[in-house]
Amino acid sequence: MDIASVLAFLSLHFDEIVTVLKPVLIIALLFQVLPLLVLLERRGAAFIQDRQGPQRATFNLQLTSIKGVFTGEGGDGLRMRGFGMLFNIADLVKLLFKQSFVPPFAHKWWYILAPAIPVLAGLLTPAVLPWFAPIVHSVAPGDMRAVSGQIFDTDNGLLVLFAIGSLSVYGVVLGSWSSNSKYSLLGGMRASAMMISYEVSMGLSVLGMILLVGDFSLTRIVDWQAANAWGVFVQPVGFLLFLTSMFAECNRNPFDVAEGESELVAGFHTEYASAKFMLFMTGEYLHVLIASALVATLYLGGFDLVPFSYKLPGGPYDTAFIQAHLGLVGGLMLIVGGAGLLFASHLVTGRKRHYAKLQASDKQSRVKEYGFFAAVFSFLAVILLLGGAACLLLFPAPTPISGAVYEAKPVYSLWVSIITAVIQLHVVLGKTLLFCWLFIWVRWTLPRFRYDQIMALGWKVMLNVALANLLITALVAKLFT
Repeated sequence: MDIASVLAFLSLHFDEIVTVLKPVLIIALLFQVLPLLVLLERRGAAFIQDRQGPQRATFNLQLTSIKGVFTGEGGDGLRMRGFGMLFNIADLVKLLFKQSFVPPFAHKWWYILAPAIPVLAGLLTPAVLPWFAPIVHSVAPGDMRAVSGQIFDTDNGLLVLFAIGSLSVYGVVLGSWSSNSKYSLLGGMRASAMMISYEVSMGLSVLGMILLVGDFSLTRIVDWQAANAWGVFVQPVGFLLFLTSMFAECNRNPFDVAEGESELVAGFHTEYASAKFMLFMTGEYLHVLIASALVATLYLGGFDLVPFSYKLPGGPYDTAFIQAHLGLVGGLMLIVGGAGLLFASHLVTGRKRHYAKLQASDKQSRVKEYGFFAAVFSFLAVILLLGGAACLLLFPAPTPISGAVYEAKPVYSLWVSIITAVIQLHVVLGKTLLFCWLFIWVRWTLPRFRYDQIMALGWKVMLNVALANLLITALVAKLFT
């Protein structure tokens, strides 16, 4: 079988192949981002609190010099810390192999089932998010097909996402009740009350965007933002309300009264340990990740490149623009990535110089490690910068398929659409990580609110502001659209 036959087969069955691969690849990608999010939390907390952070767990690459790995005495091996990433591996091993204990007073099967519910909800919610624009390809002359950027393509994606996302609180409530502990039960009751309070404000805040767009489809909401302006500019009040509600929905500081260590020991997961505790934490970080992706989709343009692109020369900078200027967009993204790696190398080099001046027992090994990572980041940065320059200078502009049109837009070759989808996926992930950092920043900056303050904020302030914002948006939409 020659290459042409393989390409023809792939093109003919592209819909089925992508339908099978999308859920596997996107879920796998999210689980690759989760350890990065945990590391970002630890390093971000250390940075905000002006302390070292995770930096003691090491792996010695020179096995002949194991002596003194943890004491800093002897041994010349390169001891890798990975900026604290080894702590993630150590935690994973510890939680997986720690004794799985079920309290004798707990309702056993409900107690075991509860941690799986938040994880399941976290795995289902990415299915309705648009990770890239529909991939349009030509099966035969005149036969155009589009593959959605969503795992589960629906016109009511926002409603489905809210419905599935609300299920995670059932795991918290069930776990707190089945633990048969007063501390856990109080934490579960707080979580359910807070979910009810802030779901109302969250729904009302997003209705402003729905009134302007006139559709519940998340893909069409992104398309509307590309043709007009990002949601954060047309609905700034709704954005702030929705973002605040997301903090409450994720049980993150300053809304983490469901855990409340100062009052409830550990709240709803007081009686949980080992792998079951890990499932609760996995569900929480998945919730943060999906909440960040949802905020980026609704208010930061999703896979759209820049705000107000319809007013800029050559705009709008939508999917058709990326396909027509694939070399330009791809080259610029590679250059931005290379610049980011150069900045990371600069920071690591600064840490290396700082540590070289100290009289620390592990100075030599730390300087070696920082030098290694600075060299790796610099090498990767050079590759990305050269690749970006090559794309800008040598990549020819793609030519549309002659006569192929889908929804009044030209259709390009399948490889052009695939590369465009990859670029848009990276755009969504970049915006998502931006909001993930905001979640971390707020958590380690603001103190925890009191429970009565949280209820008052939800019912007395946010609900009224959300209703006023919805009324004003309805009037504006009626008068000017």
